[in-house]
Order: sequence, then C-alpha cells, then structure tokens
Amino acid sequence: MRGIFIRVLAVSKIGDVSGTCLWASILLQQSLEKFGECEAVVRGGEGYLDGGAIDPSGVWHGHYWVEGVSSGGAAFVVDIAADQFGWPPVVVMSIERARERYRPGEDRRTQETVDDELGMMKERFAVS
Repeated sequence: MRGIFIRVLAVSKIGDVSGTCLWASILLQQSLEKFGECEAVVRGGEGYLDGGAIDPSGVWHGHYWVEGVSSGGAAFVVDIAADQFGWPPVVVMSIERARERYRPGEDRRTQETVDDELGMMKERFAVS
C-alpha cells in the first residue's frame, strides 16, 4: 500500500509524505476494509494536547494513522506515512505497543475530518 501511495503522490507532483498522512490513512483504511478482511478506522490527533504521534526525540505532532482488528481478533496500528517523523516509512504494531507512540485524539473531530476529506475526494474524482 505504501508503494501505491507514493505513486499517487508522484503523479500528483507531491515530493514527499510530509503533510499527507490523512490521505495515506484514508487510502489504507478503505483498502483494509474492502480487501483485508478486517475492521479499520482512521485515528488521529492535533498534537500534544489532542493525541497524535511522537517522534524519536519525544516531540508530539498532529498526525493520522489507521487502527484495526484482524479477522482473528488482533488489534493493530498501521502507519504508511511514519517517515515524516523519523520512523521507518511503514509502521505496523500491536495496539498495546503503539500507545507509546500513537495517541488518538477526540474521535468525533477525527471522523468529521475524515468524512469531509472523503467527500471532497469523491467530488473531485467522480466520473460524470
């Protein structure tokens, strides 16, 4: 999925993943639900006070990622834009381990942001 996302960015003339985590997370969440036989949701936060992701130096940032539950019941976190904060490009870990690095913010606000972005994507790419 990371490779597909990087190609989408290249076609869109976007040079790196900085600031693209919402798009990455929506693409990943939609793909996991459709093809991955699991439940998945985009999570995020605005930084230190409302969740987000921490970088290797201990600084919190606003960020979006995906949390899911596999068909076997394993809860996980996947982030395909983690390299913008100094982590490997793709992070996959259990929910328990992930809580040190990823803290969801207010779910309603995150879902509204995701819904708004999905609506704009559907309008922009709708086939007439």
